[in-house]
Amino acid sequence: MKEVQADGWLQLPQLRRKVTAIGLSGHTYETWVSAAPQKVRVADIDFQDHTRAVLTLDDGRRIQVLLTGSATVSSTDGILACLTLHIDDPQASAFSPEELRKRLTLMPEWLCWQSHWEDRALEAQARGLLEAQMVDAVDAPPPGLDLSALPAELHRETVLHFLAKEILGGAGKIRAPAIRHEISKRAGPGVDVTRTWCKPETTYTLTNVKLECRLGHVVPDIVCEARDEDGNVFSRLCIEITVTNPIDEERKARLREEGSPTLELDLSRTGGRLTKAEFRDMLVREVSFKNWIWHPEGWAALEELQRQVDEEVQRTLVKSETARKLRAEALAMDASEIGRQYLAAMTSYLEQLDLLDAGEPGALRETVEAARVETMRLANMLGFHGFFDKTGLTKGQAVRVLSRLLSLKHDRGIGFRYETGFEVLNSIWQLQDRNRQDIPMYMAAARHWKIRLNEKQVESVRTWRSTIVTSLKAGEITYLRWSGNDRLLALLFPDLAEVLAATTGMALSRFAPDAARSVNRDGFYTGAMLDRWLQDNPDFAPAWEHLRR
Repeated sequence: MKEVQADGWLQLPQLRRKVTAIGLSGHTYETWVSAAPQKVRVADIDFQDHTRAVLTLDDGRRIQVLLTGSATVSSTDGILACLTLHIDDPQASAFSPEELRKRLTLMPEWLCWQSHWEDRALEAQARGLLEAQMVDAVDAPPPGLDLSALPAELHRETVLHFLAKEILGGAGKIRAPAIRHEISKRAGPGVDVTRTWCKPETTYTLTNVKLECRLGHVVPDIVCEARDEDGNVFSRLCIEITVTNPIDEERKARLREEGSPTLELDLSRTGGRLTKAEFRDMLVREVSFKNWIWHPEGWAALEELQRQVDEEVQRTLVKSETARKLRAEALAMDASEIGRQYLAAMTSYLEQLDLLDAGEPGALRETVEAARVETMRLANMLGFHGFFDKTGLTKGQAVRVLSRLLSLKHDRGIGFRYETGFEVLNSIWQLQDRNRQDIPMYMAAARHWKIRLNEKQVESVRTWRSTIVTSLKAGEITYLRWSGNDRLLALLFPDLAEVLAATTGMALSRFAPDAARSVNRDGFYTGAMLDRWLQDNPDFAPAWEHLRR
């Protein structure tokens, strides 16, 4: 110490202090504060004992210096700082104080602070830094929020509520999640009726944000006024914030009874600690942790979906029962009798439709619809006998085909605004190439039923027949008709059975020039296969003589 006094200067080491605190969540925070090292001038040394001295600095501050391997510091009144000089060498323990003082050279790295003039100020600084850190981590009450009257377990949740109100009030908006409902019910074996409804995400503009306002039997965390992107205004939007305890069903029921749209913010799903900035961004923009407890539009939509599904299930059950009864009725009848009734109903339907389209007095849309329904009922009965299956005409396609055949049979437009059968045949001839396969059938039916023709019309028909024969001889498939519909057509028009067989693609393909080929092209026999078929079915060959004339 004499050397220090003789030299007049002392290099004081840096002071570092660590301060810790525990946040509302139970997480521990820590921070370090420090005072910079400095070189000071020693004005006086007062030796207290062999290993203790008090240094008085020029500015009046005093330092107690201990020369020790380990020491218990005892400060005297008025001494605000204490340095210890640690000597770890075992030989030093054998030196007398005088010898130690002779050998002593004060090295800054040997010095450490036991107390310091700025301890209180540094601790206050550290406490301030920790408080700011915890407030930013939403783990300490912000200024202006008093938690003293609340149980400790409610402190953090109260802080989140307080900040949420502050944030939403300042931001003036919140993004709300979509609402999606799906109702599904079983209507029979393998039959489910499902209906869905969705209201997309929307951003609400918020005004008059209040915290914990009592509304009847509930006290929502936040109550405000809101307007969505479509301009819909809610005079009251409730926001519930949950942290650890979810909202139970009883509370949800009370919120629904209150009648205001209520949005839940479940912070337990946010994945851990948040900064205040992250909390703000999440509250305003994110929707993953939000869900609607109740929304008037969504609730009304859900009730409507339930009504629709219930009605559809009931219709399906009635339809199923009707189909069951219809099947039993159909299977109890001969298919030919059902076919007769079906063709009569189809004729009535087409005629009533013609009258309605022509604007005839007394023609009623209800009459047309009733005729259509009866036609479809009989078609369904035929379906139970194996007609209208996947390989033949559909019920809709049958209307077009039957209107042409009925017009040719009765030599007048039925389902067509034509007066004569020839006009209908002429309209059929105008069909595009991809629809011309059935023309030989219609030509043969017209000849079979002997539609009225004048000389000019006879010449037209002769030209058409020549065109068909030429096409067949050229090996084209334009007029090669598929026979998949013949079973139904023969049932409805028994007198056309031979005509139908003679005008299938399999039969017409015998006009192809290369009879030696044994090819099944697009489902139609040609070549040797056709020859064998003609040998096996000699009765069908004469039916084609009309194409040679």
